[in-house]
Amino acid sequence: MSSDKASANASKSEPTHTTNNENDEEELDDNSAIAVLQQNRPLRMTLSVDSPSFLKVKLGQKIKQGDIISDNSIERNRLNKQRQSLQLQIDNLKSKSIPKPFEPKAPPQLAPLPSANFLEEESAIAQAKLKLQQAQSILESRTKLLNSDNPEVRAEGEKAESALNIASHKVQEQEELLRSMQDMKLEASVLRHEEAKLKQLNSEMEQARSGLDQARAKLNASAIASQQELQSLQIAVQIAQSDLQMAMSRLETARNNRKLVEYQASIEAAQRVEQQNQSNLAYTRQMQDYEQQIRDRDYQLAQLQISLAAIDDKISQIPVVKSPKTGYIRRIKPWVGNNGKYTTTITISSSPKSGDNRSDRSSDGADSTSTKASPTGTTTTGATITQ
Repeated sequence: MSSDKASANASKSEPTHTTNNENDEEELDDNSAIAVLQQNRPLRMTLSVDSPSFLKVKLGQKIKQGDIISDNSIERNRLNKQRQSLQLQIDNLKSKSIPKPFEPKAPPQLAPLPSANFLEEESAIAQAKLKLQQAQSILESRTKLLNSDNPEVRAEGEKAESALNIASHKVQEQEELLRSMQDMKLEASVLRHEEAKLKQLNSEMEQARSGLDQARAKLNASAIASQQELQSLQIAVQIAQSDLQMAMSRLETARNNRKLVEYQASIEAAQRVEQQNQSNLAYTRQMQDYEQQIRDRDYQLAQLQISLAAIDDKISQIPVVKSPKTGYIRRIKPWVGNNGKYTTTITISSSPKSGDNRSDRSSDGADSTSTKASPTGTTTTGATITQ
């Protein structure tokens, strides 16, 4: 022993030629060897779950690092379906287009009404007044003449009447002469001569009477013609007055029609303004509905996003146990139930076959570790797995 101590002391006194790099390489080699050794040793995991169906591996199954060992797939699938449904609703709401109302356009301006023009009616009135004045002037100038007898015809009548009177006087004188001669009982030849002369005077008296009748008839005819002409002139005046009244009535009708056109134009303008106001009011209501639909959609999207976030939170809180290494499921112990929880222990080895029981027990004892699943799906060592 003294020699060993001496050799040890001697070795300590000798200079060392090994560099720091060489020491580091030796340490890395040692660590790598330890890591390989630990990786090849079996790993035992204790699982505590709500249902044995949560176990997703079988005895002898080959698994890789990160493969799922235990998971509540029923709850996860149910939540995933809810999440898909919510996502579909969100996508539908986002893809649903809400048409924006069209802003009403201002109606085109109407052409103004032409200025009022009554020249035609006023010209007709002027012509009617002129005709009336002419008719009245003719009537006034002819009335006095037509109301009196025709001088020529009256002179002829007076001449015929005078001739008749003269003839009648001659007849009377001849008759008296003839009676006196008869009383005197003159000769028959003388009496016959006076009688013949009487007959001649009677004939002349009859001719004078006939001339008087003709003159009177002519005077009557002239009076009738004058009255007819006077009536024609009066009728012409009445017709001219009627034409004047009709022309004035046409002017009044034209003015009333103009007022009616202006009234209708004012009504149409008021209607256009009212229609524009109604269009603007309808557009305002449509814009309010459009904005309300946008708000409702945003509110629904917000609600769905909140529900989606809640489901994602629930999904993230479902414990999942993943394999920390690649290997084979060598052993699964029977389930043990306690207070609604089921516990088992699985062993993961690097090879599909194991050695003798003693070596297994020693290796199991050496690598006996437990893991706990975190909400994110990763595993941590040093605690019993609870799910």
